[in-house]
Amino acid sequence: MIDVPTDEVVAAGYVETQADTGPDSVVRVRVDWHPSAGEHPPKSEGTWHLLAPAGRSLIVPDPVVQSASVVVADVREHASWQAAREELQDRVRSLPGALVVAAVTSSRSALVWVRVQPPAVWEPAGYTVTIRSDEPGPVGLYPSVIYGWIRWWADHQTGFPEGLPLGLLQARPPGRIDATVLCDTYRLTITPADASISSVHEPRDPTEWR
Repeated sequence: MIDVPTDEVVAAGYVETQADTGPDSVVRVRVDWHPSAGEHPPKSEGTWHLLAPAGRSLIVPDPVVQSASVVVADVREHASWQAAREELQDRVRSLPGALVVAAVTSSRSALVWVRVQPPAVWEPAGYTVTIRSDEPGPVGLYPSVIYGWIRWWADHQTGFPEGLPLGLLQARPPGRIDATVLCDTYRLTITPADASISSVHEPRDPTEWR
């Protein structure tokens, strides 16, 4: 296992998530990072995805970015919340194969977009949530938790018509998820992004900007 990525831009690699519901009905997601060595990760009981930094190019993303299910843009140096949202929108449009795209606005917060239509459809359709953590967390934690929750949610659904993409019926994540990385647990608060984007931004708020 590699060290948990905490630099400006998350390192590309495989991420394993395991989700369940605790006795208090709070969803818990364990997140583990593994190095990307050009091979598929070993089989396990968890769910795997390839995570990659967004990189600089919007026109020709790196191959690892094009292959990743989760892509992370570090926008902590952006001057405003509106600029962060625009960066996220640009990344979503440039990455039609990604299921989850995130713009990390601080070590405690991120905007996370989730695709709700098959990747063959060019025009992006999805929803955006804001995630805030009670403690500073790794850059790639927030979108990986959402991805892990999506897959866990889909695995527990029954009664849908055969062949219907579950993404078309994807529910929004719960308002709270507890995420565990190594021995650390982060309480994550998840809200629809529109409420946060339309609100007045306070630059000195330590939960949103460095």
